[in-house]
Amino acid sequence: MHNPFDDLQDRLIRLEALVLELHSYCQPSPAHLGGIELAMKITGLAQSTIYNLVSADRIPYMKRGKKLYFSRTDLEAWITEGKQDVIRNIEA
Repeated sequence: MHNPFDDLQDRLIRLEALVLELHSYCQPSPAHLGGIELAMKITGLAQSTIYNLVSADRIPYMKRGKKLYFSRTDLEAWITEGKQDVIRNIEA
């Protein structure tokens, strides 16, 4: 005879697996914030170039005390925004 509690147990296990999978998607990347090294890695620019862009307020950054911080998300958006500007200038 079929036990309905076995079905409930199976469904509960599948739901738990789905919740854990969704939870893993919601976790922020450990490298979301970083220093100059992160900015260099994402942009491919030299350290001195990044410092010049920071000085001119032409790159997204945060400053806490004397330390500079860069957000991976902000830098990627900044790069994408620059590409869109170039495309608009070509079309004009």
